[in-house]
Amino acid sequence: MPSHSPESGSLAPKNQRQQGLSGLTPGTQVRPDDPLMELNVWLGLARACAHSARVQMILLALQTDLQRMAQRPPDHSDASSAFPAERIGWLDETWEALERDPRAQSFSELPGDTVSGAILDLASVVARRLGNRLREEGQMDPIAQGYLDRLPGLLFALARHEEAQANPPR
Repeated sequence: MPSHSPESGSLAPKNQRQQGLSGLTPGTQVRPDDPLMELNVWLGLARACAHSARVQMILLALQTDLQRMAQRPPDHSDASSAFPAERIGWLDETWEALERDPRAQSFSELPGDTVSGAILDLASVVARRLGNRLREEGQMDPIAQGYLDRLPGLLFALARHEEAQANPPR
């Protein structure tokens, strides 16, 4: 039986932590240097700083999706762990709804109007770089890759929405 260290606060067994693995969900292993984890951390920071409950809920859903992607087998051999196609539909619908908000359209495309908006803009750049890298390496199944291809646009729209929520019209 693997030993757990209560002092570390980690759910991963000690031998997994020594190998650089973390168990986000019991029975799974994710490398902390996985590029999906970096993006997930940025989304967590954005969620912690967000002014809008709606943005917080969307970011939590995105983090859950990224966690699921990070837990995939590297060779995509387990069909039961395939990324669900309906998540792309949810992402597209959410993005379109945010873009229809006229208040969000009036804000600058330059990062920095709010802390949370700037973090979301940074996360958008990280997401674009991640999607490009994983496409080049051929590491993602096509559905997950389609999700990652759309994610930067949603994050950009979330940044504009968040700025509109934090800076109501005068």
